[in-house]
Amino acid sequence: MNTLSLGAESFEMPLNEKWAVTYFKEDISRAEIRFETGEYPVLGVKIVSLDDPKLDINDKLKPHLFDPILLETNPNLEIKNINNNIFWLEYEANLESGEKAKVWRIATLLGSRTVRVVTIALSWMSGGEADIEVKKILNELSGNILKCTFSKDNTDLDKEALALAKIARLKFKLATPWDGLSFRLPNSWPLEINKKDKTMACKVTGYDDAMFFLNFDEILLTNNMTISMEYMQKIAANLGSDINVKNISLHATENNMYLISCHKNDEIKEENLVMKNYFWHFFAPRKEKLFRLNFTYAFPENKDFFLDNLVGVLDANIKTLTFL
Repeated sequence: MNTLSLGAESFEMPLNEKWAVTYFKEDISRAEIRFETGEYPVLGVKIVSLDDPKLDINDKLKPHLFDPILLETNPNLEIKNINNNIFWLEYEANLESGEKAKVWRIATLLGSRTVRVVTIALSWMSGGEADIEVKKILNELSGNILKCTFSKDNTDLDKEALALAKIARLKFKLATPWDGLSFRLPNSWPLEINKKDKTMACKVTGYDDAMFFLNFDEILLTNNMTISMEYMQKIAANLGSDINVKNISLHATENNMYLISCHKNDEIKEENLVMKNYFWHFFAPRKEKLFRLNFTYAFPENKDFFLDNLVGVLDANIKTLTFL
């Protein structure tokens, strides 16, 4: 018997040994299943873990089993039990593409506020032999779903959900290190600003070794020097000459600014430590000068989902900064 295992072993379900499962290295929360019929149809499976402090177990996890469309079109759909802590529903739909779809949604509670929700969906073009083959698949799947299980342990999927919920609760302030520059930062981060040297440092609250830095410099442009996308591409290419620099990205903004972002891990052997460093370099040509804003976010590599997911928050805030 084959087994589907998803979300760092958060969810498992037995499968026909002839069915092929495709996992995605970049996303542990999803998988695709193909059958003896070949490439089509494809069964999609997705799991999410959610932090819900206002959870009411008496409603059989209905807010998580129903999406807004389902609540509007079929609010009285029956919620069934696999056991006292696993609830599920199923429904069929006609898609705009002309295909038919069968969807199962399964939910369970971990602790007092963590909810895991699995969505299993199969779509196919109805008619003739296709319906006969799909009916066999659906019948077998229905039995497999009733045998599914959820881990009783707090998995990496759940830990990341808690971290994302913590980030969603962050409150932000508009930081203005000096006149003409402003961007959003979490309220609780203490700032050390040197207005004379135009530098800034702040510590991520709750961590001794996670820091966010900013420094500023300017270059006098010669008469024949033009800052263009081609020029910036050369700078980005030079960064790429270091094989340890990863994910180099170049963006141009509407107000004639350029942003190069990348990251690099540094090993500190004497401390048996690896530091993850994320960089954002802003280039702003203004008349005869080129102004540069250099942001750095540094933290230890120790699988801390909160620190890892702060990268996206900082990236969004830096990309929307104001510089006059």
